[in-house]
Amino acid sequence: MRKELVGLLVLLLMCVGGITGCGLLGEKEASTSGQQTNDEEEKKKEETSEQKNDAVKKKESESNVTEQSEKEDDKDSEKQGELSKEETKTESSKSSSKETQAAVSQVNWGSYWTRDINTDWADIEFTERKGNTLKFSINSMHTDNAEAARGGYINIGEIKGAAKVSGNVATQITDEIGSGCMVKLTNYQSYIQVEPITDCSGGGGLGVYFDGKYKKGDLPMPDWWKEEVSNSDNSTEEESKEEQDQSTEQEQATEDTEGATEEEPSEDTQTLISREQAIQRVKDYLNLSLENMHYIDEGDTATGKYLIRVYQYQEATADSTEHEAPYGYFIVNPKTGEVTDVNND
Repeated sequence: MRKELVGLLVLLLMCVGGITGCGLLGEKEASTSGQQTNDEEEKKKEETSEQKNDAVKKKESESNVTEQSEKEDDKDSEKQGELSKEETKTESSKSSSKETQAAVSQVNWGSYWTRDINTDWADIEFTERKGNTLKFSINSMHTDNAEAARGGYINIGEIKGAAKVSGNVATQITDEIGSGCMVKLTNYQSYIQVEPITDCSGGGGLGVYFDGKYKKGDLPMPDWWKEEVSNSDNSTEEESKEEQDQSTEQEQATEDTEGATEEEPSEDTQTLISREQAIQRVKDYLNLSLENMHYIDEGDTATGKYLIRVYQYQEATADSTEHEAPYGYFIVNPKTGEVTDVNND
């Protein structure tokens, strides 16, 4: 009986121990599985946070790249804008210069223009053109009336220099004569209007002026002062015939009484002085000791007398270009050699 009881106790103890061991094993397994679950959750959390961090970094890098590309695009657009502005400015300047050149080239300045006023004849001559600059000269004369013109009382003046052209207007910028006279020329195609910019009263003799309307072309000067001579020519011819008849009668009477004699040379048959002699008469008349004096034969006056122009040549200096300084005009009688100063009469 005791052996059986002891065996039963051993079995009971074994059963109790087995039950306890099973429970412990279950608890251990449960705790182990719980820890594994926690570890997996933490790993998942870490992986999730890492993924989030990676996503944030990617977004930041993408945003940085976007900002850099935008900045580069802005710089490129600014450069393109500046280049387009420069190109626009260049094109506009080229177009404006082309328009200016076209406007200048459309105006025909020609070579000669004439102010056809009998007592105040004048002409313009354009001698050279470079770009928008014209070289020109204006020659003007003045006489009071036909009688004064027949007597050779003619005053003459000249302007000479360069003018800057803008459209149809040429404004004088240099004065080669040194008279102080500056003018503006407006081209209306069929005529040029000349207006003084400064005082031009010293540009010529008494009564000479340069402003007015100049027609296109080199118009010939008419012999207007000879029109009043037509009636007097007949009376002069009749008087000369009467004088010839009287002289013939006197000669015949002289031949009858005294024989044949040589005729004294009349005024019409006197030897005329040459143009060179006329220039020498002017030199003797002035008796100048100035250097670079020039004496130019300007042809005959309306009455057939010599017209001599005198000027002094001035070389170029730092303040002015080379030019002619007018001294005066002188009339020489080819029969008597008498010298007359035009400006003093």
